[in-house]
Amino acid sequence: MSAASEFFTSSNSPEIDVLTTSEEDEIRRIEFEWGVAFERGDMATLDRLMADEYILTDPLGIVRSKADSLAAIKTREVFFESSKSGDVNVRINGDTAVVTGRSTFRGSYKGWSMAGQYQYTDVLVKRHGTWLAVSSHITALGTGALRLRVGQLFCAWF
Repeated sequence: MSAASEFFTSSNSPEIDVLTTSEEDEIRRIEFEWGVAFERGDMATLDRLMADEYILTDPLGIVRSKADSLAAIKTREVFFESSKSGDVNVRINGDTAVVTGRSTFRGSYKGWSMAGQYQYTDVLVKRHGTWLAVSSHITALGTGALRLRVGQLFCAWF
């Protein structure tokens, strides 16, 4: 999952291809819009940017469908207060884009803080001229993973 700032980082590729750069900029714009939508709880934008078959593997290893992911945002089971991304890389192969990056989140999962750093991978596909997110994988870095596990256990007890 992406964050809502610093999305126009420079490419690591020494060669510049106008078509690739344009496509890369479009992906970065979508990632930015997606991050802002998570922070604002903008369900219409999230629904529009995610393919119907979207799946998320969250930092706890839970696999969520698009419907599950949207429900978690709508009910505030997962709440994003702020996020900031860096080290964003976009790789495009035909109609598939793979985005990797590192984000710092502030927010909560079932009321338990999920503040910390995360590494993420988003996969987008281009259908009928529109890029859609089909998959995301998020990994908590440092002590964040332990804090999330403790929070998950704590929330399960109550």
